[in-house]
Amino acid sequence: MTGKRKYVTIHVMKSNLHFYLQKICHKTISTNYLGGRMTIGEIAVVRTGLVTVREKKKISSSQTCEYRVLNLKCIADEGYINKKHIEIDEYPVGLKDDYLTSMGDILVRLSAPYTAVLIDQQDLCGIVVPSHFAIIRVDSRYAVPEYIFWSLRRDKNRITMMQNSSGSTAFGTISSGLISSLPITLLSLHEQQIIGDLLRLSEREQELLNKLAEEKKVYSTLLLNQIYDNMKRGNIK
Repeated sequence: MTGKRKYVTIHVMKSNLHFYLQKICHKTISTNYLGGRMTIGEIAVVRTGLVTVREKKKISSSQTCEYRVLNLKCIADEGYINKKHIEIDEYPVGLKDDYLTSMGDILVRLSAPYTAVLIDQQDLCGIVVPSHFAIIRVDSRYAVPEYIFWSLRRDKNRITMMQNSSGSTAFGTISSGLISSLPITLLSLHEQQIIGDLLRLSEREQELLNKLAEEKKVYSTLLLNQIYDNMKRGNIK
């Protein structure tokens, strides 16, 4: 996709976001709560990822197959999974689905900076989640995954995680139990979905801007190198 087409795409997304906000402003939204103030553990299953070292010990006595595996490098600070860093490794056949990513799962890094990511693409499903992460599997009867994801990224929850970490600020760790205990105001599913849809639009726009910036950086580097080479040969004065 060319830079011009990307600019057009981003402009259209901004227009869609503006239209959606106008639509919300002119619509009466219910203020009824499903359950008021609750904890994440009351509306989702929160567990720590797979202890891969323990699972590796079973290989000698079990059939194995290749799995895609997440690692800390996969988690970008902006809150998405960098697919280029996903590893391939062998584990016993039939790992529990509890430890494999599923659509709508939220993963939280258990070490600083405690980044949360949302599994919202089919090609990100079925990946092994190691014990560096907590896995949050939301109960769809009560909550929308995007809403929980947005809540986890709010400053007050990030501060709570930092304040309750063990170790130094830069290298601290938290437990999945802490995440389970984080409070959340449970809006109606309709209200949660509105926030989730707005978050998706915002995240998609930011992703396109980041990719465009990376491509422009590469282009600028090549252009400058070419101009420099021509100057050395005396082709440009």
